[in-house]
Order: sequence, then structure tokens, then C-alpha cells
Amino acid sequence: MNTPADANAVHDVVADEDVLFASRALDIRMLGGRAIGLFENHFIDLATAIAGPASAPRNGKGHDLRRENLCRLVYTLGGHGEIAQIPVDYGRVKLKLPDLQPAAHSTDDLLGQAIRIDGASRFAYLPLNMAHDIANISLDSTHTPQTLLTLSHWPANRTPQAYKANLSTQSALRYMAQARDFPDARIVTSDHFDLDGLASIYAFLAPEHAQRHAPLLIEVARLGDYARGTSRHALQVAFSLNHLAERTHTYAGVNESRQLLSTFGTLLPLVEDVIENTERYAQAYQGQWQLLERTEALMNDPQRVLEEYPDIDLAVFTLPPRPASRADRETPYHGLSAISFHNRTRCGVLAIIDGPFIEIRQRYESWVERVSCKMRGRCDLAIFQHALQAQEQGTAQWRYDGVQWIMPALKVKPGGNSDFSAQRVLDELKQFLHVAPIAWHTP
Repeated sequence: MNTPADANAVHDVVADEDVLFASRALDIRMLGGRAIGLFENHFIDLATAIAGPASAPRNGKGHDLRRENLCRLVYTLGGHGEIAQIPVDYGRVKLKLPDLQPAAHSTDDLLGQAIRIDGASRFAYLPLNMAHDIANISLDSTHTPQTLLTLSHWPANRTPQAYKANLSTQSALRYMAQARDFPDARIVTSDHFDLDGLASIYAFLAPEHAQRHAPLLIEVARLGDYARGTSRHALQVAFSLNHLAERTHTYAGVNESRQLLSTFGTLLPLVEDVIENTERYAQAYQGQWQLLERTEALMNDPQRVLEEYPDIDLAVFTLPPRPASRADRETPYHGLSAISFHNRTRCGVLAIIDGPFIEIRQRYESWVERVSCKMRGRCDLAIFQHALQAQEQGTAQWRYDGVQWIMPALKVKPGGNSDFSAQRVLDELKQFLHVAPIAWHTP
């Protein structure tokens, strides 16, 4: 399979004919050393789609997706730490690609739908899928054939070296402060909403205000992407913007691009006021603020334990006894604020033990490209998930989001009960991380 002419692929992706046909609508990129199909901010790991979770190329070449080259990686709990390669039973494992239908966009008035803050703005925003055939500047995202400039920390990005940074917002602000000549493009684009993307786009649409508040916008972006930061003002701005964004979500039938137009169209004109008059948005930020305060109180409890294992990039949080419902513990970070965990460790893998429950998290910092404080490459925890499930005697179904996800979690699906103690899972995890191969890596 040939990737688009502009794609960031080291090699052409090779696959069997039925895979070529089934994935023809996907934009195939080599991200993190893996062949990933992109579709409206969906990340589809093609090796997994072909051979199932915990699969890998025998020859170590992520672009070679021929069935004969793919195998399953198997780990056994309580063993000696070996990871074995076994053949894939293609009689049972069928190609699994979601039936994603591209949204139909009228090309007559795309520029008329672009989001502007005011009439004086040099730039306007359109979602990536709508900007595919329009000269554009891509921010906190990948690129299209018409992208003239990329400012992003995504894997395999095309950001000019002078503007590479840990956050896309840093790249965008630096570019707008230093550039003297702009590309011949009036559209800035991104394929998803988050605070790093919002701040990057704001840097182009409201450059003077953004430059005056550059340190704050960088802190807000860091909170949005990495859930790290302590600035009271930045926390309140970040919580407010995320709450306002959630209120723009519509029914499930709305396609991704229409949702992005709604969200950015609502948020971009509000950024200045949220920054300048944050106290007016107390009702918007108070929910997450109170959650952070409760989590901080728990973290400051003398019974809370943090153990770090730098050689395997693992931090283990053992929480003190607390009155939490099962529903709380089944939500991300056991219903607590991720910020309190991330501020206390730089390890890329977190294991959070809350009574009999354990949740394992891989951080966003290990998904993107960074210029400083780089993290180790990611292991594919699907291998470990299969090992747990193979010996599970309880009703638990262990679920792992996938190594291609930006912040994947491994935990028991809601409603199940595991026969494993949290300590047993932790002990096995430490053993696994010592031997697991890297499955996602960035420069």
C-alpha cells in the first residue's frame, strides 16, 4: 500500500490485497513506528486490525503488515519473563476495520464556514477534513496535501526545527513572535479539540492578546495535554474552557468536523474573556477545582504511598482507605484528578492501587514528540492484558485501550470482579515491564 505522497512514512506500507481494499479510505501514516490509519481523529492500529491485539511484525518492520509477517506476542504470568512469538490463527482472527463513512462536505462555501474571532483576523479555522483541499497551516495535528506549515508535537510531525517544542502551543506562539513572512494560507486547521490545540489556534487568530498572555496559554496547554501544572489562574482557565467545550457537544449523529466547528466557534471568541475575567466563570471551573482539592487532600494523607521504579519507567501510587463508590473507582484515575498524580512523578507508566482495584495508565508524554524530558518508548500492554485474562478466575474482563491511544488505560471493565489481588497484578506488571519490547517510540 502506498501512503499519500506527502505522508510521513519511512517506507511504503505493505499489506495483503484485502487489507489494501478495506483500508483504502484511511489516511495511513507511520506514527510511533507503527502503521496507523487516521480518520476524523480515530487512530486505527493496522497490525491489531489484521492480527488482533498483542500482534507485532516478525521482522521488526512496522510497515510490513503482510499476514505472513505478523505474529502474536505471548507472556505468561508467573513464568521466567519470556515473551514468545506464536503464529496468528487467521481462521479465527478476522480483519476488523470499523465502518467509518467519510462526512460529505459541500465545497461551495467552505471558507464561508471558517471560524474567525473578528473581522480583523488574518487567519480563520476549519477542521482538518474540511481543509483537505485548501492551503492551510496545521496546528497540533497532522498535515494534508495542501498544508504549507505544520506546528505540532504529534509523532512524525513536519514542524520546522526552529519551532519544535514539547507543546504545539509553544511552537505556535514562537512562530507568531518570530516569523516575518507567512505562508500563502489563510486557514489554520486541526482535527480535534483540546486545550493545546485551542491555544495554538488562538495564537494565530488573536496574536496580540495571545502573545501578552503567552506564559499562561502554555500553562493551560500543559494542563490540557499532560495534566500537569500548579498555577491557580491556569487551572481555573483550563477547567473553565473544558467545561464550556463539553457544553457544545451535540447528539452522536453529528460528524466530527461539524462538532469541531461548533466547539471552536463557541470557545475561540470566549478565550480572551475567560483569561481576563476568570472569576466570572467560577460556576464553570468549580467542579474540577473541587475534585482537585479532594484529590490533593487524599494525596497529602500520610498513608498515601508513592514508589518509583525508574529502570522500568513505573510509578506506583497506593491510596489510603477512603469512602469511594465502585462507580468512582471504575472511572478514569479512580474518579480522582489526574493532575495530582502527574504533578508528583515523571514516570511514563502509572499504577494506581485503590483498595482491591488497580488501574494502569500510560501518559500522553510517551505518545508525542518532545524536545526535552523525553520518556521511554511505550510497551504494548495488550500483551500483559492477555496474560491476565488467560489466568483470570473471577468475572473480570481486563480491557486495554491500545498502544496507539494517546493515554491508554489497562483495568477491569465495569461490573467485573478479579480473582487477582492488586499486589499480584503489580508484581507481574513489574516483571513484564522488564522484558517487554518497545511498541511505540518517537524521536
